[in-house]
Amino acid sequence: MSIDFRIRDFLYPRAIWDLHRTFERNQWLSLELVEDYQLRRLKVILNRAWERIPYYRNLFKSCDLHPNDIRCLADLACLPTLSKQALRENREALVADDAADHGPIPCSTSGTTGEPVRFFLDRHGQAQEFVYYWRHWGWAGFRLGSLFAELGSHYFIAREKLCNRATHSQAHLRRLLLNSNLICDAGCREMAETLRRHRPRFLKGVASALYFLALRFKLLGITDIHFEAVFSTGDLVTEMYRGVIESVFTCKLLDSYGHMERTIAVSQCLEGSYHIHSDYGLLEIEEANQGGNPGTRLGRVVGTSLHNLAMPLIRYEVGDTVELFGEPRTCPCGRAFPLIKAVHGRHEDVVVTPDGRVITALFIIPKFVSGVRGIQFVQVAADRLEALVVPDQEWNCETAQLLTEYVRRMVGETIKIELHTVEAEELRRDPSGKLRAVVGLGGWTERDRR
Repeated sequence: MSIDFRIRDFLYPRAIWDLHRTFERNQWLSLELVEDYQLRRLKVILNRAWERIPYYRNLFKSCDLHPNDIRCLADLACLPTLSKQALRENREALVADDAADHGPIPCSTSGTTGEPVRFFLDRHGQAQEFVYYWRHWGWAGFRLGSLFAELGSHYFIAREKLCNRATHSQAHLRRLLLNSNLICDAGCREMAETLRRHRPRFLKGVASALYFLALRFKLLGITDIHFEAVFSTGDLVTEMYRGVIESVFTCKLLDSYGHMERTIAVSQCLEGSYHIHSDYGLLEIEEANQGGNPGTRLGRVVGTSLHNLAMPLIRYEVGDTVELFGEPRTCPCGRAFPLIKAVHGRHEDVVVTPDGRVITALFIIPKFVSGVRGIQFVQVAADRLEALVVPDQEWNCETAQLLTEYVRRMVGETIKIELHTVEAEELRRDPSGKLRAVVGLGGWTERDRR
């Protein structure tokens, strides 16, 4: 889930403050009152879908339904789900005819599970995202104005002059950026020195990047960098990841799960429970079955927007699986938000370069380059990286060169980059059929290549 906000996202302070007060109140309401709030927001979305969005108006008619027929949350299942492919094929028809009044922002997924999905968010969705982070981080003591560090690569590779910098301070945002592409001995020593100087209270990043940063600190004997909490996003938190991160930084790791399309959000409280943020979006579990663990169930995630008015997504197939408790549980923290046992989402390999960098975020590269329908990075040798590109009609020599330049900014000069155009069927998938955006050296064999 993106935390990149623009100045214009804060030009509506009253709306943000009102939503913040609502979100703060909602977390302490009973489950019944939270569901009442969901239903009120859902009715707003459904009425807009009928009045303003051609795709949904036609869908309602084809199902012989009207928004007034949806009288409770369970009634939403009368509508079919929206697949990623249907979103790609009907994108224009899914945009509200008054979207321009709501500050639409063009966005896309990284395409890690195939062709990128393109869609619009709006200022309401940006406010929703900001307020969600504000609340979740607040569970660990964060307040607006608290200095925090963010480990990532997007900001650095988007700016050529900064791509080899280990850190960058944004004093006006109270944010210290750490370059996840420079998780090597020299880069980590520079990050540690900057952290000592600025002393941020919190750290945020993708789980795998946080793990490799903590592990490198441990190996270098850096033991004086501590935080009040670490917030992880982006990929699965293994027991190994959590153990190393919490022991090195001497604080709790609070994990969260969401997606760019912003229909659902799940995050951990200080008790370790994963709460569904029911006022953020409506999460349904499609075809839940018995899970591998006794007393749990597995189900596919379906999400519905509750705040994005420019292009709301209704019963959207997110593509991930969650594990549910066999019976509903409550959390000692006192919040009534429903609990899930675990999220079974994306877990990417990493690329390790000959100069010791651990690269965890190659999957974001397509955001910077047009003409890429799908991509997979495969480290076939310690000093050799293949980029397998499924091109579309915009792909040409210039876009190929641009993609290579962005990859080079991330991996440095010590590894050879080979670019190949392939058919979508040639990209490697794991046993479950899911595409792996990055295949590290340990996850690749000559048999797989053939």
